[in-house]
Amino acid sequence: MPVLLDRKSQTLPAYLTDHSTLGDVLKWARTQLSDGRVIVQIQLGEQLLEGPALSRARRDTLGDATLTLVSADQKELALTMLGKLAALIQWLTPQHKDVAGLLERGETKKGLERLAGILSAWQQIQEAYGNLAKLINLSLTDLPVHHLNGEDVLNEFCHQLEEIQTALQNKDFVLLADILQYEMEGAVVNWMALLEATLGEVEPTAATA
Repeated sequence: MPVLLDRKSQTLPAYLTDHSTLGDVLKWARTQLSDGRVIVQIQLGEQLLEGPALSRARRDTLGDATLTLVSADQKELALTMLGKLAALIQWLTPQHKDVAGLLERGETKKGLERLAGILSAWQQIQEAYGNLAKLINLSLTDLPVHHLNGEDVLNEFCHQLEEIQTALQNKDFVLLADILQYEMEGAVVNWMALLEATLGEVEPTAATA
């Protein structure tokens, strides 16, 4: 069971054998990392493991396949993710009103097609931020964001998405346009404040610069 960590071959302790599980080896590998680094890529043989496939593989024995692990600096990774999320939200912001305008002009099909892409992007943002919070062990209930906390912001946003879905199901395009034109502006403000508060946890000097 060869193990490569950041392209370097590792000498495994005696208790790790070909019958050990991926979870066992990952637990040991983390002890070999310097402070502030985390494993960001896991490849077994030719298969890149992520998402559900990684969850399932944790319980499987490794056999003689080569395990390749890549690590990254936790702070740098978090800062990069925050920057990408902020850029994506800024890119999405004007599109809410664009879609509302299409719906108001009766260009329903085109508006709904655009809206599908917007909702997909917001889902990616939610998932990425959830992964980021786990990466830095962030307690959202303890993260102040204006008069709310991080968990409140996410719950409020989920409620707004539910309103959009309800309007879609009811084919109430007038209400849908109103939500996109007015309520989503507040959602964007809250999200940017959430990212700024998170930045303050990752790098306090960057947040106050």
